[in-house]
Amino acid sequence: MAEVGERVEAGTSKRHSGLRLLATVTLGPNQLRAHLEPILQLPEVEQITLVSDKPGPSMPKFRTVIPRPALVRLLGRAGAKLTTCLAVARKENPDWIVSYNLVPHTINARLVGLVLRRPVMCHIIGGPVEWQGGGWKSDNRVLGRLPRPIRMVEALLVRLIRGCDVIVVMGPQSQAALIERGVPPERVVIVPGGVDSQRFRRANGANPVYQLVTVGRLIPTKRTLDFVKAFARLMARRPDLKGAVLGDGPLEDAIRAEANRLGVDGAIEFLGFRHDIENVYAQSEIFVLTSRNEGLSLAMLEAMASGLTVVVSDVGEARVVVQDERSGYLFPVGDVDALVERLERLLDDAPLRARLGQAAEKEALRVAEYGRIAEAYRKILVEKKGPPAEGSVY
Repeated sequence: MAEVGERVEAGTSKRHSGLRLLATVTLGPNQLRAHLEPILQLPEVEQITLVSDKPGPSMPKFRTVIPRPALVRLLGRAGAKLTTCLAVARKENPDWIVSYNLVPHTINARLVGLVLRRPVMCHIIGGPVEWQGGGWKSDNRVLGRLPRPIRMVEALLVRLIRGCDVIVVMGPQSQAALIERGVPPERVVIVPGGVDSQRFRRANGANPVYQLVTVGRLIPTKRTLDFVKAFARLMARRPDLKGAVLGDGPLEDAIRAEANRLGVDGAIEFLGFRHDIENVYAQSEIFVLTSRNEGLSLAMLEAMASGLTVVVSDVGEARVVVQDERSGYLFPVGDVDALVERLERLLDDAPLRARLGQAAEKEALRVAEYGRIAEAYRKILVEKKGPPAEGSVY
């Protein structure tokens, strides 16, 4: 359920028997499910209220509050979300404040936590790029505009992170980078986005529609043009090759134009944003990720759980689940030659695809199956033990 603002009486709060969380972020519905649904599955959790720019998906014990348009006009998006978070928090008296991404959401969460004296759990889902150099290489609408790395901004972001009670990262590289910058190790835990094994699972022998599929926002970080270039080279030898691009974004027209220039626009379907991504995976054989930055790609994990063979750029925490030539293939960012070589090998060898797809499925569920992620959150939120001793769910 989504609500546009709400009338809140000053000083009111509700008693509640279960845990209540106030979360703040703007993510797509698939990402919200992956990060919040495992928490919602905990019987001890009574409700999660999300303050966001747009409605979240329909889930039990979950609702969205959207700042009133008048408040956005007056204070801007970040200010309106902060004001709304404070109002909702005073009314609902949450046990935890939860944020995803640093600016503005973790700033807002820290402020709300300080006012209400509640613990804050922040999630750095984009990896170290969110804070290194001040976030100048990130996708953040503000920090990503910085022309160069700025140490002062980086120091402020690290200080912001250090002030959170629990810092959730996607893998060991992010964990090590924060500890090196002075964040207490006992506060940093690895908990990736969850994978719903009932939704994402191996197809029952259906004939594939797409040999190659890629998923992600059509923005510079995702380097989707590399996928199109590789596809064009492969199609020269395989005229019946079919591909799919899932996602939307500001580069869609440019990517379509390049596909047209290379003569593959009829062979690549641009499917836009899809709520039923699992159905597309069930019709596909090989998942391709060309990003220059990632934390731990949720789209990749879901493709692996669906039994697809994966060929992914060697960025972020990909090596946590993709062991080269064992559960998929890695290639250097931007190296289209290497991407083509690995895809050719897989397209020519069905038994190899099957073997790597089976290994990928096991790895994805080992790391990110909902039950495993829910148990990690139980230790933090319910048992209040903090991160596991080894600081990881792996």
